Amino acid sequence: MDRRSVIRGMATAGAGMAAGAVVAGGGTAHAAGGGDDPYSVDVISKGADPTGATASDAAFRAAAAEVLASFQPDPISGAVPKKVLVIPPGTYLLTQPDSLLPNVNGEGNGGIVDGLSITGYGKRLSRIVYAPTADDTTLWTNYQRYKNIRISGLTFTSNNATSSFCYAYSSATYGVQDTWYTDVEWRGSWKRGIGLDGPATTSNLNSEMGWDHCQVGGSYSDAFLVIGMTPSASQQDQFLNYWFRDCKVEYQSGVFVKNTRGGSMNFTGGSYILTDTASTGTFFQLTPDAGTRADSVMRLYAQGIRFELRGTGHKVIDSQWYKGNVTFVSCDDTAHSFKSWAPNAVTHVYDFEANGSRGPMVRYVDCALMGSHQVKTGASATTYGKVLYEGCRFMDMSAATGASGFLRWTGTVAPRYELRDCVGASTYLADVKNPA
Repeated sequence: MDRRSVIRGMATAGAGMAAGAVVAGGGTAHAAGGGDDPYSVDVISKGADPTGATASDAAFRAAAAEVLASFQPDPISGAVPKKVLVIPPGTYLLTQPDSLLPNVNGEGNGGIVDGLSITGYGKRLSRIVYAPTADDTTLWTNYQRYKNIRISGLTFTSNNATSSFCYAYSSATYGVQDTWYTDVEWRGSWKRGIGLDGPATTSNLNSEMGWDHCQVGGSYSDAFLVIGMTPSASQQDQFLNYWFRDCKVEYQSGVFVKNTRGGSMNFTGGSYILTDTASTGTFFQLTPDAGTRADSVMRLYAQGIRFELRGTGHKVIDSQWYKGNVTFVSCDDTAHSFKSWAPNAVTHVYDFEANGSRGPMVRYVDCALMGSHQVKTGASATTYGKVLYEGCRFMDMSAATGASGFLRWTGTVAPRYELRDCVGASTYLADVKNPA
């Protein structure tokens, strides 16, 4: 049985028993979060309002303080919190920044908190509404403080479009690695979901994160995830390893993942939809902010995802990487290929001129693709990078390349490319390759 099931069972049992009652087997029943439970504390026990009528900032802070005070010895990291922070079903209004967890710099202030769990009863059952009175604030800040984090079963909604969900500052000694979100949903209008930042001079920045069966909704004026908040800091290329597994990324506008530093990103399964036809939006934005990048971080892998682009301003990817690897396997973005505007849509873009005549190694395998793809080139031959399609179907194009073909380029010189065993509309295409 998983931890959340245990907590649910404890909470249910606690609702019907007096604290300290003797139960079968001679044990003692503890009401979950009632003050006598050694393993959990719920926010209602601290005075949180589950109707959302009044602000619950003080109650959330008191509950977090109790969790953080419940340290127990640990053979690996020294000490971990013994209690889990439980958020029962309801809607909770938070109006002040850093009300979910205290904003403490772990360096010189007690160090890392290793092992922290915040659990609700499921997205849209346990709901947190962030409605700060001040602009440009953050719901929770992880400044070299919390690692090995588990956040699950919650919906977070922003009522202020300048707000951000999390700012994470990670360093070699005080990392924020192993943060996992499971069954978590984001709604409303945000500036940013999660922003990763760190010092400019230390390596191994320890920032691994994962999202499992999560739902990303709402809108983002910056991006849901920004990897490398300070791209001028070359050490931010040490931000490594991100996993999105079977998620519903169905949001209105903005960028889903913006990569300015670091990377090694994995996206497997799920439904990715840009829902607002009139807006602009891009799922993967790989920027040219940093002129030099490490070889091991410029990697994006997407497999088994159904993309849905509903407007001409929507893109799956807009890449300005000058090296690295981008791979799409068994992906489909053709849901709206029947629309009249679909043949004119440029859905995947690669800029091979942003940093010299070069780009990443791009591969599409067994994909169904809408509109056309564009490679930005100039007057010089490509010195690095290639675009390859294998076993793909181009829904709106009957030609492989050229002005009216599927793969197009902007300059006088074609990029390196190869198409083999592909279908254009309903016609088998001859294999083509450049250079031949």
